[in-house]
Amino acid sequence: MILTCPACSTRYLVDPAAIGASGRTVRCARCKESWYQDLPADQVVPKVTRPVEQPTPPVMPTVSSSFADRPAAEEIAEDEDASSPADTMPSFMGRQDSPFGDRNLPALHKPKRRLSPVLIGWAGLVLIVILLVAGLWFARSPLVAAWPAAGRLYALAGVPVDASGFGLEVRNLTPAFSKADNTPTLVVTGEIVNTSGGVRKVPPLRVSLHNAQNQSLKTWDFTIGRDQLMAGETAPFQTSIANPPSDASSAVVVFAEGP
Repeated sequence: MILTCPACSTRYLVDPAAIGASGRTVRCARCKESWYQDLPADQVVPKVTRPVEQPTPPVMPTVSSSFADRPAAEEIAEDEDASSPADTMPSFMGRQDSPFGDRNLPALHKPKRRLSPVLIGWAGLVLIVILLVAGLWFARSPLVAAWPAAGRLYALAGVPVDASGFGLEVRNLTPAFSKADNTPTLVVTGEIVNTSGGVRKVPPLRVSLHNAQNQSLKTWDFTIGRDQLMAGETAPFQTSIANPPSDASSAVVVFAEGP
């Protein structure tokens, strides 16, 4: 049978007869830990057959009348020590007089759990899907600007996209009032700058006239006469409206949603 030390997990190969049917206290030869060990239910203590002792004929004592023939006290003590019964308890677990010698077994180590290849594959697939969704979300404006048909897919998914005028900026906006044929006219001028690193399509522009309370009074769309701008290119624009609202105090120019 195999015994395992509860302290250091050292294992020992032990004869069941050394444990006995009722069990006994054992000690680890490595860490000196002691514990009570019962005999497992599946272990059977082998029976030891002893030879039949033949009766010996009685020996008639001899009587010596000489005092010198009597044994000394030291000899009697030595004879008593020699005749005292030896330790009949079986010894094992690291002692040289063990029936199995000094054969201790190595401690058991639990194998490390390894990730399944299927689990690693699913984790990689989930990571790719997350990166793809994040890319489609954060790069939706340049994607729709380069491929306008993708705007419909985003619209079906309910995702807002502001691709109109991506990479373009409106600068130097200047509204001014004038008269043309004695008709009051509002003239709005400015520039469109391509701030991206590639060619950008120029969408229509939308002008909104607001009053002092920032309420929209008049809105119209126009084009600048250019379909696209190269990287870093600037194009001026001008638009006007006759008889603008008298209470208009500001003009706002933005890129229209479509042509």
